[in-house]
This record gives sequence, C-alpha cells and structure tokens, in this order.
Amino acid sequence: MGLAKESKRFSCDVLVIGGGGAGLRSAIEAGENGARVIVVSKAKVGYGNNTIMSKAILTSPGWGNSKDNPQVYLEDTITGGRYINDQKLVQVMANEAGRQPSILEKYGASFSKKDNKFDLLAIPGHTYARDVQGKNHKGKDYMLPLLSHAKKIGVDFVDKVFITRLCSSNDRIAAVTGISEEGTFVIFTVKSVILATGGYSQIYFNTSNTPGINGDGLALAYESGLSLKDMEFVQYYPTASGKRGSNLLLYEGFLFNGAVLKNSDNENILTKHGLNDPKTLTRDLLAQTIFKEIRDGLGVENGVVMDLSAVSEERLKQLKPMLPQGVAEKRTCIVSPTTHHSMGGVIIDTSTKTSLPGLYAVGEVCAGMHGANRLAGNALAEIFSMGGIAGRNAALNAKENDKSSVPENLIEQEKEKLESLFSDTGNDSISLLKSLKKMMWLRAGIVRDLDDLEKALTHIADFRSESQKCKIETPKDLMDSMGLQNMLLLSEMVCRSALLRTETRGSHCRSDYPLEDNANWLKNIVVRKENNEMRMEMQPVQMEYKSYNCNC
Repeated sequence: MGLAKESKRFSCDVLVIGGGGAGLRSAIEAGENGARVIVVSKAKVGYGNNTIMSKAILTSPGWGNSKDNPQVYLEDTITGGRYINDQKLVQVMANEAGRQPSILEKYGASFSKKDNKFDLLAIPGHTYARDVQGKNHKGKDYMLPLLSHAKKIGVDFVDKVFITRLCSSNDRIAAVTGISEEGTFVIFTVKSVILATGGYSQIYFNTSNTPGINGDGLALAYESGLSLKDMEFVQYYPTASGKRGSNLLLYEGFLFNGAVLKNSDNENILTKHGLNDPKTLTRDLLAQTIFKEIRDGLGVENGVVMDLSAVSEERLKQLKPMLPQGVAEKRTCIVSPTTHHSMGGVIIDTSTKTSLPGLYAVGEVCAGMHGANRLAGNALAEIFSMGGIAGRNAALNAKENDKSSVPENLIEQEKEKLESLFSDTGNDSISLLKSLKKMMWLRAGIVRDLDDLEKALTHIADFRSESQKCKIETPKDLMDSMGLQNMLLLSEMVCRSALLRTETRGSHCRSDYPLEDNANWLKNIVVRKENNEMRMEMQPVQMEYKSYNCNC
C-alpha cells in the first residue's frame, strides 16, 4: 500500500495536459513551432475524450453563403450565448474557424462533401449553413489523423497518469506532478504548460460525456489560485437515448425532417409550446421544454417519444447510422435530455494565456467563448481554432524563457501528501461518487430553484465529510478519491454560482426567476480561492464589439 519507491521524471518545453482534440491540436502546433512536446493524459491519448465521441460537426464560416463571414458568426455566437460571452475570444474564434477544415485536411482528416464541396448543415442559432461534417460523422474522422500526425512530428505521449498539482517557481509554472496507474509518482519539468482537460459534465448522473470528464483541469487551476467564471452554465442536450443519456439523437437532423416529439397524451410538444421555428429551437430551450413535460407527469418511460413515421425513406436511410439499433425499423424512440457541455471554466485572454505565466488553457476547460449557451458545432470550432493559438504561444514562451528552478520542495510536499492519503479502512469512494452525480442531476440540473440549490450545497458538504473516510489501498483507489474531490469542488462552484444568479439565462434555468434580467444580470460570476475559501464576485460583461438589442 502506497506509492512505488522509484519516481519517474520527464522534461520538455511544452507539456500538454489532456489527450483529446484540444490537446492534440495544441501539441501539433507547438511541435511544428520547434518545441519538444509531451502530451499526458489519464486515459489513452487520443481515445478517452469527447472529441472522438462527437458527431464531427465543426462550425466553419465562409464555405457556403457568400454573405456569411466572421462578423455574422460573431453575432450569432454572442446572441446564442445570451450576451455574456467574452466578445474578444469569440472574435478570435470567428476569424480562425474558417481555416480549420483546410488545416485538418492537411493532417489527413476527411470531410463529408458533395460535388467536391463541403456538405454544410443548417443548425439553429446560426444565420447560415456553416457547419462541416466529418466523412463518417464520427469524431474519429478528426482524432485519428491528429493522433497520427502528432506521432509523425515527434510529439511524445504519456498515458494513464492522473495530474495532481501544478508547481510554480519564481511566479511561473515550472513543474507538474502526477501518479500513474501503477502507483509511480511522476514529475514533469517544463517551460510551458497547456491545460486541455475538457469540462465537468460528469458531475451529473445523466451525461453524453466520456468517463473521466470530471473537471480535473479546472480544479488544478483553482487550487493554483486562478480565477474561473460562468460555472452555473451547463448545457443539456435535449434528445438522447441509451443508458443515462449516453447516445445523442441529433434533433437538428430529425425534427427538421419530419420527426415529431410527443408526450404521454400524444400531444406534439413543439406545437403545444409554440416552438415551430427551426431557427430558434436551440438546445437550451428544447431541453428545458422536454424536462418540464416529464416533470409535469407527461413523460413516457422517463422521456418523451420521438416519432419518425413522417421522415422520408431517403432521409431515414441517411440518418440511420445515428440511430440506436432497430429504431429506424420501428420509427419510434424514447428520448430525454442529458448533460452535454460545460460553458464555465478558467479565464484566459485572446492568446490563451492564464494569469499564471507559462500556463495556457484551451477548449472546454476555459470560460468565455460560449456564454450562457453553446451553439452546435462551436465546441470543435473552439478547440481547433484556439488550440493552434495555444500551441504557437506556448512554444514561443518556451523559447523565450529558460526553465525556472525546479521547486523540489513543492514536489516533495505533493509526494508526501499523496502517501499520507492511503488507508486500509473506510468506505468505497465510487458509491459516494454515484450519490453525488444523482443528487446534482436532481437538485442542480436542467431546472433549478432556491430550495433545491441550498439542499444541494448541504448534500455536497455531507459528501465531502464522508469522502475523508474513504478507503484508499491502491493507486486506482487514490485516483478515484482525487477525482471525487475534484467533482465535489466543481459541484460546489456550480451550485453557488447558480444560487447567486437570480434569473434564467440560456442553459441556466431558475423556475423561481423565470425571466432573463438584462437590467441586473449582464454580468459574469467569477470564482476564486482566497484564504482557503471559495470567493464569488460579479463582473460586468464587456461589450467590445456590439451591445445588441437586449435592453442593456
């Protein structure tokens, strides 16, 4: 019981924490800019991530309607985010997104095309059809070429290591520690670090996210003194099936081609709620509508019915790969909302820098890009657009800065702390984790109110107390326990932020405050650690490019 006797050390110019699309895009860019790069991941690099699980939909303006351009895309994204996005970040993504398909093709990716032109999707919230698709409509269309290209240019991979601490020296990042599945204490000495660990949707019981998306990178940043924001904004995909909402049924593809959503009274839900305009049927609105139908006792098997009988044979044949087995033949399926994306995260600037010199962040671990609600296709647009920027800047930073002195005292403190956590008595952390996830889904999920959020915070405090008594006998137990601590921390941030925001905006729905309140809530809620306590403050949104007609 305990860590292995021998530690293992690595040294590099740029360490990328996270082996998904954001991590690999960043690593390739850093490598092509002359840096020695290591990608470290708690799963196998390239596989245990949300990008590979995606439907490969990537927003890319400029390939379709001649009137489409970055400015229109900027406005769509900020309107979809209900005006609280970081407009400077959105402008960068809007300018970069159109270049990404060509860059990915250079790495070997294949896209769905007709007559040698991108097959573009028209998706709610986007003024024009501007979303390209992978050839097979699967994240592998992008991830496998990225993985292959990263290997080709000499990026090194370290798999199955759980990162435990970011260590600073002389006020900049200098080392990173972790533990392997075998119990080896791992040390990385670095010049630059890129956080690309994804979001925190696994704090909920029903989720489409791959296992392990627990908010680890956000917890690392918070414990290092960095500020986070927008933690109350979690996106729920409206139409999912499978165990705990693991399989997404793209409503954009089905509902706009004749499918109908029905409740237990056989009512057309969209007609009932006046949601017949496809351009405005965004994910937040549809998820909240379906949830309320289920909550009001009009659900069918804890969901609603998606009736495909009016979908044409030709269209159904095209969509069949996206359906669970047998559904195309039966032409009916039970669907319900599931947790899909988290909009909150680490605060960065337009160069992807955090407030800690030498530390960069990219993708879903960051805040600001999507505001209160993410438009479809913008997740991949963000990770590929900003990943290139993060990789270039991290490589440049590494060239300009000699390594700081290695903080051996902090490294030794971390090793001693991890050793002290082992115990052969106590409860299993996995059962406690399941209880947390179920509670968050019920109390702090799609529709929230004061009473539920206050109860959620009480439960979190109780869970945290119980977690101190968990048995830790193996390195796997230690990883599970640390993952649980991170998820408790992120759950508390979500609940405290949701409690503070007394309005409904985008994906944050308060039944006791059902209206969007632009007079008082064009603000971001910032969370940081101060004197070992969680501090919250509100900051006005900066309207850099346009104030919009939002009664500001």
